Amino acid sequence: MERLDAGLRHLEQARALFDHEQHARFRFQYGQDIGTAASCYLSWALWHLGHVDQAAKVADEAIRRAEALSHPHTLAYGLCHARAFIDIFRRQCEEMQSYARVIVSLCAEHGLSHWMNCGRIFEGWGAICGGDVHSGMETLQRGVAGWRKSGAKLWLPIFNMMEAYSKAGCNDDALQAIDRAIAVSAETGERWALAEVLRIKARLLLSTGLAPVREVETLLVRSLNTARRQRARCWELRASCDLARLWKGQGRMEEATQLLQVIYDQFIEGFDTMDLRDAKGLMEHGSREHSMQL
Repeated sequence: MERLDAGLRHLEQARALFDHEQHARFRFQYGQDIGTAASCYLSWALWHLGHVDQAAKVADEAIRRAEALSHPHTLAYGLCHARAFIDIFRRQCEEMQSYARVIVSLCAEHGLSHWMNCGRIFEGWGAICGGDVHSGMETLQRGVAGWRKSGAKLWLPIFNMMEAYSKAGCNDDALQAIDRAIAVSAETGERWALAEVLRIKARLLLSTGLAPVREVETLLVRSLNTARRQRARCWELRASCDLARLWKGQGRMEEATQLLQVIYDQFIEGFDTMDLRDAKGLMEHGSREHSMQL
């Protein structure tokens, strides 16, 4: 999806048109409750567009609806979409291992092999974020291998990016994983996480010193421009923060602060989130540094 704002309008209409009584039978035809599915993807669109508080609210609604139905596939679907991915977007993984195990248990009980692999990926990611990197990496990689073996290609760019992040201490492996993410994005056309994939590659190259700073800057600018084309404000904010840090290291403090201010001013909610707090701290530090130079 190149324009998330266009997708948002369709998803809002889909949720508005859903009728619980009239459309209940379709969960057996399509595999999951379509009202839950519409809310899941609506929460994704809202988050990407910068409406982070609204996204959390809609995601919670999707989970409540999934839990109220006696339909295991919808519950597994909802937990993967509206819990795990929303937490990954928000960089809040404290509870991920707990509900990932619920997904795995639910899938084992009802024979839902597709979402079982997804649950393993999230279980591994939760362990990695909690500090158990070795065990978590093994679990995540088993999940991704199972996902690929099943023939699934959806979400591989972000799954490969998660692999790269988990291998950050193994330079070649991490870069190979992130290059796979970029390649599969080009192959399948799944570009909604491409800006973040490019940003993570830039961070890997910068931390390892395997590329000149100019190449890192080029990647961050590409990430920024990709996010802007898609109107993906949250990815744009992260790319802006990384680019601003790079520029500050080059003494371009005023330019860095202006870059951050442009995207920060587009947000009207979510100011207690990690990303917006990070941007605000960088701007305040840049303003102090600039004042000291005057």
